[in-house]
Amino acid sequence: MSAFLPVIFSWSEEIARVGLINSYTMIIAAIFLWITFVLFGIIARRYEYVLRRKTQWQFILMAPSGILIYAILKFYSSAILGNLKMAGNVEIIAYILFFLSGVFSLLGALRFRKVVAPRRGGQDEG
Repeated sequence: MSAFLPVIFSWSEEIARVGLINSYTMIIAAIFLWITFVLFGIIARRYEYVLRRKTQWQFILMAPSGILIYAILKFYSSAILGNLKMAGNVEIIAYILFFLSGVFSLLGALRFRKVVAPRRGGQDEG
């Protein structure tokens, strides 16, 4: 009968410390990535002003929001709740938002590239 009792599992102190450092590193990296895309959006806005062509800089600024939400959920899970890993549903939501944010950021970057890429085809402008 005792073989069917649930086993109470606790993490060793070293594993918990490494997991916490890993979580904090991931949070800092996600925030730096978000800041990078925000700066990219600001650069796209300035290009729109100079070139007088739509760069859709608003889309570029909004696309990385999922990365920031991911960092907030990760921080809440690790720093406030003290978990080594995010809970099931929260983890799924966080990774979906992170993925969608990456896809939308890529689309924004490709649209911006179309605006600033030099025209080809042998036509001289001017």
